[in-house]
Amino acid sequence: MQPLSYFILLIVFALWWGGLTFYALFVIPVGTEEIGSVTQGFITQKVTLWHNRISLAILALLAVDAYRNSSRWRWAFTLWLTICTFLLMSLHAQLSQQLDVQTKSTPESFYNLHAIYLWLTTAQWLSGLPIAWTLFRYSVSKSSNTRTNQHQSSQ
Repeated sequence: MQPLSYFILLIVFALWWGGLTFYALFVIPVGTEEIGSVTQGFITQKVTLWHNRISLAILALLAVDAYRNSSRWRWAFTLWLTICTFLLMSLHAQLSQQLDVQTKSTPESFYNLHAIYLWLTTAQWLSGLPIAWTLFRYSVSKSSNTRTNQHQSSQ
């Protein structure tokens, strides 16, 4: 992996995975406590549009990485993450249609579909773990190679 492509992948990954993590751990609970779950849901509906766009960016970068490395594992992983992402985007569209902006309410059927959405979001988040590990391993190997080369050139 070239340093620039690694850096771009790292930054977009941090935005994608870190953003999802921060939003789920802090923004949703605080927002729900302060303004209620339905109103928080209307905010989340808009924020997840942006997260979906960032998801498309990370998918493109992962596909480029899989191609450059000729890795079947990376291709399979990228395909899995693509399926998760497009299912989430489809569910997001269905959930958005059920939101009543005028009355700030949702029908009872919303919550069953939303539960599926949350499980898929969890699967997508868990998919970030191997990406984080891969980026970490690459960083460590480059750091180790740099130290080895510096040590050899100083002798």
